Formats: sequence, C-alpha cells, structure tokens
Amino acid sequence: MTAEPVRVDLDAPGGRVSGLWMPAPGAVAAAVIAHGAGAPMTHPFMEGAAAGLVAGGVSVLRFNFPFMEEGRRRPDPPPVLLRTWRAAIDALERRRAGLPMILGGKSLGGRMASVAAARDGAACPASALVFFGYPLHPAGQTDRLRDAHLPDIRVPMLFIQGTRDALARFDLVQALIRRLEPLARLHVVPDADHAFHVRGARRPDGDAGRALGLVAADYVRSIAGEVSARRARSSAAE
Repeated sequence: MTAEPVRVDLDAPGGRVSGLWMPAPGAVAAAVIAHGAGAPMTHPFMEGAAAGLVAGGVSVLRFNFPFMEEGRRRPDPPPVLLRTWRAAIDALERRRAGLPMILGGKSLGGRMASVAAARDGAACPASALVFFGYPLHPAGQTDRLRDAHLPDIRVPMLFIQGTRDALARFDLVQALIRRLEPLARLHVVPDADHAFHVRGARRPDGDAGRALGLVAADYVRSIAGEVSARRARSSAAE
C-alpha cells in the first residue's frame, strides 16, 4: 500500500507537521490515528495498524506531533498536542468526502484524541474513537488515573488493551469499560504489554499492528453501518 505524503498546517506562523494519507478502495469511513510518546507515525506498529484499517475499508491519515517532527524526546504540552489534533482533523475533513470520521491512536495519541472528543462533547465530529493501548495511568502509579474526562465523550469507543499493560492495569481497564458502557467496548489481547508484545511470541510490530488494525476496521464498519442507517432514516423522514 502506498502512502501519500501530506502537510498538516498548524494554527501558528509557519507551523506544520508531516502526515501520510492512505485511501482505502471502497472506503466506508476515514480515520485519523496518532502515534504514541516514544515513536513516530512511521513506526512499524503504526504502519501495520494503518495497513490493517485500509485493508478493512477505512482510509487513514497519520501525522506527527511537533516534538516527534523535530526529533525531541519530551512530548509537547497538552495545548500543543490538542492544536495539532485539531489541525489533523481539519486535514481529514478535506479528504474524507462525507464518510464517517474516526479518531484514535496509540497510547498518548489516542489519549489526546479522547481529550479533544470530551471537550467537544455533543459537537464532536467523530462517529467513534479507537484506542490502541489507552494509557490509563503512569507506570506503577495506579492512583493517578487518566479517566476523568472520558464520561464526557458522546460517541462509541473501542479500547484495544493487553492484559499485561504496565500503563493500564487490566482490572482497572475492565472497571473503566463497565463505567463507560454502553458506549465503550473492550478488545482484549491476552498476555500483551503496552507495545502489544506477547510473552514467548516473536511477532514483528508491523504484524501485530496490522492484526489490530483489522480488529479496529471490523468495529469501524459496524459504526459506519449504524451511521448509514441513521442517515437513511433521516432522509426518509424529510
């Protein structure tokens, strides 16, 4: 699959970051997925996740946050991350051709998507969110949960989580999903850590990403079907 380089313009003089656009043949939805704190949009897991989504009929836009674009190790402060997310959403708007919009990403990228969606509330432009390893708390600090904003999200959410994730103790993830139901759904990766590495298995990151991208695509297709049905009912009522 060939990715088309794109430019994501930020709301700052001369501000821009790199992006990659992968249209899916016969797409049913279009997604923006963001990388985590430790690797860029071209990391094999991100490449694989995008490929899996595209194979499942979901066009994908990836992008770098400024800190990764500039080669810095420390993530940008939340306001910068959110401004970048807004710019990426605008970039997808110009390409999605009316298809349902999906937001998500790996770890930090997915968490910031959730913050943007929570702040938008009912005005959120997305039809659903997908999290590849939601970082529910810092490693070893289960008393510092990053979940206070999640009940403000008004669209369906898919959490793809490993049971051995040091940033999301699994019993806490299960409790979170129960609190967020019926909007939240959980896909479990047994014995997987935060990078979706499974003990005893030597699976390349790209293969793991593709497999989970296909899981996400199945979920997105169900959401797209619901969106199409609502639009049909609305048109019939007019």
